[in-house]
Amino acid sequence: MPTTYCITGISGYIGKLLAQKLSLEAGNKVMGIDLKAPTGLTNTLFFTKDIRDPVIGDIFEAEKVDVLIHLAFYTHPEGDATLAKSVNLAGTQNILRAAVRFGIKRLVLASSAAAYGSHPDNAIPMTESHPLRPNKYFYYSDHKAAQEKMVCQFSQQHPELKAIILRPCVLIGPHINNPTGDSLRQKVLLFIKGRQPPIQFIYEDDAAQAFHLAAKDDAAGVYNIAGEGTLTYPEIAELMNKRLILLPFGVLSTLANVGKRLKLSPVSARTLKFIRNPIIVDPSNFNRDFNFKPIYDTKHALMQFQSKS
Repeated sequence: MPTTYCITGISGYIGKLLAQKLSLEAGNKVMGIDLKAPTGLTNTLFFTKDIRDPVIGDIFEAEKVDVLIHLAFYTHPEGDATLAKSVNLAGTQNILRAAVRFGIKRLVLASSAAAYGSHPDNAIPMTESHPLRPNKYFYYSDHKAAQEKMVCQFSQQHPELKAIILRPCVLIGPHINNPTGDSLRQKVLLFIKGRQPPIQFIYEDDAAQAFHLAAKDDAAGVYNIAGEGTLTYPEIAELMNKRLILLPFGVLSTLANVGKRLKLSPVSARTLKFIRNPIIVDPSNFNRDFNFKPIYDTKHALMQFQSKS
């Protein structure tokens, strides 16, 4: 029987890549929900709708949605915290209620490795069994963890809704719009002097393929996804042939806050505080259960990003 897939946040870079993959498969009906229409997609239905809209379930009912991939999220950690809470938390609650009410069978949630939190004592790597310790000061981390809690509660209360949660590491690719990408596009790289935490990347196409596999399978649970290997900022600067300036945290934080206000810096001290500690995940469970091997490891994901940006 045909399967109907609905992607919230379809106009984002992962949403579009995922929709393209699903729409190429015979028997799939692909639709998406977002505030603005995606470009470059064919064979895809689109609905302009806010995920907080109380009648969003009317779309699920009319289109007989089988699988819901929830990507919609106010992502930028330097944005409006009040709006972020409304979209990320109230919006997710609204989506879950509608999914249960209108009989959606499967939910795929885009969480993040950031849900583990940024802490000096983070294990390297962290498995799915490690506790989530989100940072309240960094709402991206806090809201991802809160979304996971909501989904787990709903799936326990409504076992007919099978949920899978993916925790990708830092996404990278030519279409990304996040502080990491913004920083790496600068001519000169700035980072904190002292201990250099490892960083882990997954290329955008690989991330989309992981979500594609999760959407088509019937497995439930929580999975990390990541490319193989890690890099430090000095290694990143060398690979990208860019100058790297290392400054004490206090100095760099002040510069970042001033630069953010003047629209010269993509990040503020809040983001610097978050990225000063390692968040490295073990993706072996997902790789094994879904027979998945990312095309690009961390190093080559970075090189692809640079060559195509």
